[in-house]
Amino acid sequence: MQRKGIMNTCALLLLLLLFLLLQPHFIGTARAVGKFSIVSVSPEELHPSEIETVRITLKNIGNRSAYRVSAEVLVKDLERAGSPVKVLGKARKSVGEPPFYAVGTDSEETVEFDFFVERGAMPTVYQIPLCVNWSDDFDETAKHSDILYFGLRVSGIAASAEIDILNVSTVPEVLRPGETGKIRVEMRNVGATRIRTLKAVLHTEGTPFTPLNADLEEYFYEIAPGEDFVAEFDVAIGRTADEADRIYYELPLFIEYSDDFASYAKNTSIGVEVRGSPNVLIQEITVEPSQLTAGTEGLFMLTLINTGTLSAEDVKVRIAGGDDLLTESHQFVGEIAPGETQTTSFGIKVGEDAEIGKHALNIFISYEDKFGKRYSASKIYEISVYPAEPFIPPEYIYAGIGILSLAFIGYIIIMRMESGRKEGEREEAGEGRGEK
Repeated sequence: MQRKGIMNTCALLLLLLLFLLLQPHFIGTARAVGKFSIVSVSPEELHPSEIETVRITLKNIGNRSAYRVSAEVLVKDLERAGSPVKVLGKARKSVGEPPFYAVGTDSEETVEFDFFVERGAMPTVYQIPLCVNWSDDFDETAKHSDILYFGLRVSGIAASAEIDILNVSTVPEVLRPGETGKIRVEMRNVGATRIRTLKAVLHTEGTPFTPLNADLEEYFYEIAPGEDFVAEFDVAIGRTADEADRIYYELPLFIEYSDDFASYAKNTSIGVEVRGSPNVLIQEITVEPSQLTAGTEGLFMLTLINTGTLSAEDVKVRIAGGDDLLTESHQFVGEIAPGETQTTSFGIKVGEDAEIGKHALNIFISYEDKFGKRYSASKIYEISVYPAEPFIPPEYIYAGIGILSLAFIGYIIIMRMESGRKEGEREEAGEGRGEK
């Protein structure tokens, strides 16, 4: 009987020893079981063209505390799936109590993400993948991860009246200092209800824009869901806007509107650009020598001036119609700053067969501004080719002919006088002989 008791005691000791040897294995198995689940999502319904903060509550359903917990919306998976639901801001956020971001067993923690739904999203439920990362020890980086999914329902249209700005443009396309123009704001009712009244007010205080009418207010009535409309504001741009090459103004736009259920207000701003422009003109044309004849060589000089507010770049001059007069038809000028002048010249060599009379030269100027916009100007200039002068000037020839004519007439007069004198002498001599 005593021997049997000893054997039982040995058996119990053996079992206890075996349990102690296997205990680390059991502990390790328990530590590997940690897991998370999604308990709730709020809100579960989103609307197109809206930004919503979604709160996701996670629960540690494992049998051990989790550390270094983080949750990440898998943006690339959403993109590959073509989902219209987008994450704004950080897609990965820490969960739990800092500094170890711990979540205890059977504990719940909430994480928030901002979502945006594209305007044309189809109404359905979209699955959002959420990756949860954690570690079993507070001094380790995340070693475990699990991908969970939750659904977000997207309705077909915004729940109430809502205004969306589609486009902002100006007439003319580029507003310039000292001119007038029109600012056009294209809008749409993207909501589900009809807008009964709407007032849009554009504020231009502290800018070079001033209203051409009494104010910058526009009123609209009865705007159906999905309907587009345009607010137009007539403005004058002050000269002070030319102090820079290009100025971008943010103009506050205040919109008040109401539907059958409530009144709403929207404060936003629109961007309007004002910029100057180059303006290259021909200031002076000089022809040397001033009178051209066959074989003449000289210079045809153009002085260009930029009367604009931007530098003119890549300035080029081309002349057509001077084939028998000019040695070249193209010249590169380069850059002309505002208010400055540049002179370029073309060689003159009048051909021997050049037509006598007036020749029309078509002068073309091309250039661009610093933004790449191209400009051009043209002018017609008449240049004359005169007949070649003889070796002896005509006036000398005419004078010589006159002198010769006078000499000939004088010679005839003298000859006649001499002939009369001789005849008189003969008559006197005859009378003398008769008297004898």
